Amino acid sequence: TTTAGVTIQAPQLDITTVASGGGSCLAFDSGLFRVGPDSAGAHPGPACYRKGGPLAITDANLQLGRIVVSRFPAIFGPS
Repeated sequence: TTTAGVTIQAPQLDITTVASGGGSCLAFDSGLFRVGPDSAGAHPGPACYRKGGPLAITDANLQLGRIVVSRFPAIFGPS
């Protein structure tokens, strides 16, 4: 495979771009999580905003402890 004029002789996946933000929607499909291409957007936002939004990357990060709850804005949701 030649990329940007450099020949690489190693097995690799043909991936053009990879991008996902906190609002990228998660779906559970055939035992695996699938990310995107849909986005939760700012409104309603991810499910953890408690505004009726879909499951998103932010929700996964919250469950995994990657978001410090005490620093998460308290303005989201009804309570």
